[in-house]
Amino acid sequence: MSEPEVDLSEIEFDHEELRVFWDLARFHAKLNAAPTYFGPTTLESVPPPAWAYGDSAEESDGFVAEVLAGEGGQTTAASSDYAGQLPEPGVLSILCDGVGRPRALVEVMDVRAEGDQVVEAFKVVYQA
Repeated sequence: MSEPEVDLSEIEFDHEELRVFWDLARFHAKLNAAPTYFGPTTLESVPPPAWAYGDSAEESDGFVAEVLAGEGGQTTAASSDYAGQLPEPGVLSILCDGVGRPRALVEVMDVRAEGDQVVEAFKVVYQA
């Protein structure tokens, strides 16, 4: 098996590109429909965490293509990867491709433990 072309754990996400994506995603997903009277909320100010899936840029790009085609997907990872902090349904995150470009805003729909594995299902809320 060949070495991964890109180590996805070391991708430098472009924070300005994430902010622009988040602004568009919030608008299109209608996450900022109600005005706030006490200033901006965290949801309005801070983009959710960004992540890329896979061991290589090609694997990540393939995963993103599958997710966008099916408007959702799931991941399976070792329980130890979560350090005791499993995501909860309703949590948002930004799915990025193999070079760290934001491609979709996803929402966790279901999280379940199966032995020493965690299966996380999500749906696409907005795609670029």
